[in-house]
Amino acid sequence: MTAVQINSLTLGYPGGTIAVNDLSLEVKQGEIFGLLGLNGAGKSSLIKGVATLMRPSAGHVRVFGLDACRQSAAVKRRIGVMPQENNLDIHLNVRQNLLFHCRYAAMPAKVAEYRIDKWLSILDLSGKAKEAVLHLSGGTKRKVMLAKAFITEPELLVLDEPSAGLDPGIRSSLWEQVRIFRQQGGTVFLSTHYLEEAEALCDRVGILHRGRLAKSFCIAARAARFTPGVLAQAFEGATGEVQ
Repeated sequence: MTAVQINSLTLGYPGGTIAVNDLSLEVKQGEIFGLLGLNGAGKSSLIKGVATLMRPSAGHVRVFGLDACRQSAAVKRRIGVMPQENNLDIHLNVRQNLLFHCRYAAMPAKVAEYRIDKWLSILDLSGKAKEAVLHLSGGTKRKVMLAKAFITEPELLVLDEPSAGLDPGIRSSLWEQVRIFRQQGGTVFLSTHYLEEAEALCDRVGILHRGRLAKSFCIAARAARFTPGVLAQAFEGATGEVQ
């Protein structure tokens, strides 16, 4: 089954800026698909389009067969999203942010408490549970946003630069949780600046350049035949830049 189907998608901003231009791609259920590209290539805009946060200028996005624009409420019930921008309520503490998100998803109270404790522990946030978001460092805010994305146990994770601002230990923990999520049947659509992250996690990678899909290929990250450096060469060939 196809988890994400993008057909002839164009995403634009007021003023005429085109972020994504006539792009088509497919993400299969149960795979990890990664987006690579330079700053301004259109990665975050494409993530927003899949996450129902941006309306297409043309074309369409379907998530598990649902139109991301016309059926956005149904799509949101099946996905977990970590945007690049801070999506936390600065007037609440860490636990309250997660609890509010669980209530929004109509999660039973006991289930919510269990999952909140679980993800606070996994992301080394237990000691920050009662701290106001306003006083958190940028990296800690990113960890709370990750917890929000995982906590509802979605079918599809949509992650925009999930490792940005995380220390190596937490990054490694994140990668392990993404792998576990995938092993349990979940699908992941992520953007990243880290070639090593794409190599370690992704089944397929799309390289965006100036709003278009310059290259899409299977990197076979876990296969013995995969040669380190192939992804860097492909990136340089598609964008003209060394990553």
